[in-house]
Order: sequence, then C-alpha cells, then structure tokens
Amino acid sequence: MGFLDQNEKTDPKLTSELSQDDLRNHGDSGHHPSHTYVDLALDVESFIQKHRLERPAVIGHSMGAKTAMTLALRYPNLVSKVVAIDNGPIHLPLKSYFPNYLQGMAKANDAKVKSHLEADMILRQYESSPSVRLWLLSNFVKSKDQPHLQLRIPLDILEKAMGPLGDFPDKDSSLKFRSPTLFLRGLQSHYVPDSAFPLISSLFPQSKIVDIDCGHWIVQDRPEEFKKVVVDFLQADE
Repeated sequence: MGFLDQNEKTDPKLTSELSQDDLRNHGDSGHHPSHTYVDLALDVESFIQKHRLERPAVIGHSMGAKTAMTLALRYPNLVSKVVAIDNGPIHLPLKSYFPNYLQGMAKANDAKVKSHLEADMILRQYESSPSVRLWLLSNFVKSKDQPHLQLRIPLDILEKAMGPLGDFPDKDSSLKFRSPTLFLRGLQSHYVPDSAFPLISSLFPQSKIVDIDCGHWIVQDRPEEFKKVVVDFLQADE
C-alpha cells in the first residue's frame, strides 16, 4: 500500500519513504495473529495520524485495495482519493495461487536455501512469472548469524487469513466515500466482475473503472500504462 500526501509542507523524505512501510505481517512490519481488513485499515489510520498526513491519496493492490476501501469508507475525511488496483468491495474468494505462493515459500524456507537463486528454483514450481517471483523472493532476507535466508513473513497467520480476506467488511453497509476513487481492473483477472459495478457505484459514488488488458498483477505486467492512468487520476482536479 502506498500514500501520496496532498500537503506541500510534509517532509519530502517522509513522503518518499512511505512506500517502504508495510502492512502488518508484510515485509519488515510486526506480526500479529489478527489479520482482517478492519485491522489493516486501523493500522493505516494510525500511520496517517502519527505522521500528521493531511488527506493523503491511498493506493492499494489486491488485499491493499480492500484495505484502502475499508479505510476510506470508515474514515472518509481522512483521505482525499483512493486507487484500488484489481479488487472490489465484494465477497470473492481468493484465487488458488495465493495459497500456492504460501506453499512455495514454505517449501523454500524448509529447504534452508542460501541464495535467492536457490529459492527461485523452488518457486518456479508455483509461479511462472519472473516479476511475481521477484516479489515473493523479497520476503527472503539474509541474516548475519544464519547461513541460509530467513523468511520475514508469518506464513501460518497469512494462511489462516486466506478465507476471511476473500470477503469485504462493509459490502452491506450504508457507508459512502464521496471523494474520487479509481478502480483499475485487469481484464484477464476475475476480482472485479461486472456484477460488482452497482455496489462500487453505491459505496463510491465518485468512482470510475479503468480496464487494463492483463491479469491480476497490473503493476508488474503493465507498469507504464498503470503509471499513466494513476498519475492522470491523481493530478486531475476534484
């Protein structure tokens, strides 16, 4: 998940580093057994308040998209715009490749791989895309006191959360986020079906949906197209 602060007085160094701060149970962030969209939204709300960001734009992909939507609906005055990348405010089970990713990382971890190349050889059995594997490999880090790579995310917690993460906490609510919202939909993906359009319009009345001809991994598969659409949206007057 990323943020763009609309306040020119914000520390530029802080703003440039925001994308390095991960959600709970991701990257170098702390681990916690409770991993729901409400938990994640509250974490982001706390981050915004702590750093005194004034109505930032919030961008999230997949699980991060649902986190951004949850945040915007529950704290509509806290953010200025939302970019939701290939996910919608609906109940839709996660595709099987997410559990497969966890299985692949668990296998690489159990093998006590000593290099990312070794880990990549194992992950190729679970994912063919080099860019997606590179993202998965970022979860393996070197430790000074261990000869093998260490996995920095809690696979057990994420595995238990797979079911609930297919749902959306506010799909049946009367909450609304009336500021501009961009939904990027991968045409070869299934996470934003046409049937979701009425609910999107109801919860996010100032939303628009842009289709991109690729699968779920829009940022990796269509980086230039993604950048142009998002920058144009963020720079547009409300």
